[in-house]
Amino acid sequence: MIGFVKDARDMITDLNRVSPFLRVWGPALNIPHVVGGLIFIGRIEAALVLTTCVFSVVVAAQIHKRHPFSRLTSLVHVVWLPLFPMLVDVLMTEGAVGAFGIWLAYVVITMAISLVLDAWNIVLTLFTRNNAFEGADA
Repeated sequence: MIGFVKDARDMITDLNRVSPFLRVWGPALNIPHVVGGLIFIGRIEAALVLTTCVFSVVVAAQIHKRHPFSRLTSLVHVVWLPLFPMLVDVLMTEGAVGAFGIWLAYVVITMAISLVLDAWNIVLTLFTRNNAFEGADA
């Protein structure tokens, strides 16, 4: 377990060092997802967001450990594909009312942005030689 935490910390440190964008985006994406997941853990949606977020970071750290700065880390968010429509449905049904609704709206928006960025990273990986995050050669 300690190895996974160290690997995640090393990945975050490396990405923060080379990418101003990821220095902001990583915490903006993951911290609210995890904190809200813990706060609203009694809701299945929150438990799933928390689980997929932690899973994604752990797997991304293992990819980064073996292939530093690889855009393939975007593949870890594939677990969000079945979750995303469910979250949108809950948000549309219940609305962004109260703390849970506001958190869920934030999760849906950031998850949507992340999935678009992930798709772009996969396109770059498959169809160009641009297989590493910006600044990785720095």
